[in-house]
Amino acid sequence: MTSDITTPATQPVHWDLHYDIHLGETWSRFMDGLREQRILANECGSCARVFVPPQAYCESCFEPVTAWRELPSEGVLEVFTVAWHGFRGGPTPPYAIGGIRLDGASTLLMHWVVGAEFSETGDVRAALPFGTRVRAVWSQERTGQILDIAHFEPVD
Repeated sequence: MTSDITTPATQPVHWDLHYDIHLGETWSRFMDGLREQRILANECGSCARVFVPPQAYCESCFEPVTAWRELPSEGVLEVFTVAWHGFRGGPTPPYAIGGIRLDGASTLLMHWVVGAEFSETGDVRAALPFGTRVRAVWSQERTGQILDIAHFEPVD
């Protein structure tokens, strides 16, 4: 008797891609700020929403966003998921990937959150309760990339 089910085959594939992305004026200014350990946001002149990361146009009223301000490097963790497996260039697992509302911001900045003790059998909400205050930890060497903020950590 033969089976109609075929076991899927796998093939090793290696992609090594190098390319440059034109960031534009808005994101370039944001990245330049990170290099200087400053988190820059921009504010809509029509509805007063504060965007971090910044945006060229307001997503609510579709107006150009041209006013800039610096935000503090602390905020509130509003949402997160826990990564149990790592990848090259990332933090040592387990760690959280969180949506952080920096003080004064209307939007969330997504970034790594480390410093909580997660257990595969425990409640991750107990290790990192929603509303936890977090702060940016800066990379020693900054090059104008989002990873100039190495990660966020809970504020003691």
